[in-house]
Amino acid sequence: MTIRTALKTLLGLTLALPMLQSLLYWVAGLLASMGDHAAATAFQRLHIGVGVAWIICLIGLVIALALKAIGDLSDDAEDLHE
Repeated sequence: MTIRTALKTLLGLTLALPMLQSLLYWVAGLLASMGDHAAATAFQRLHIGVGVAWIICLIGLVIALALKAIGDLSDDAEDLHE
């Protein structure tokens, strides 16, 4: 997997996961108001899991951007030495 593909994937996940998280939060609230507390608890746990996945993707995106920046700097330095 190239750094460009990783950046596209991580950026897509970083943008999509908060939307999924808000949907899961809404469904958990709906189920809790309907009295289905077991399902509401399951959706709350999914909500937390998606939040953790979002944080991991965000950290991965920052690291991938740093790697790309370092690679671009080394390419520029090689061009100067030639």
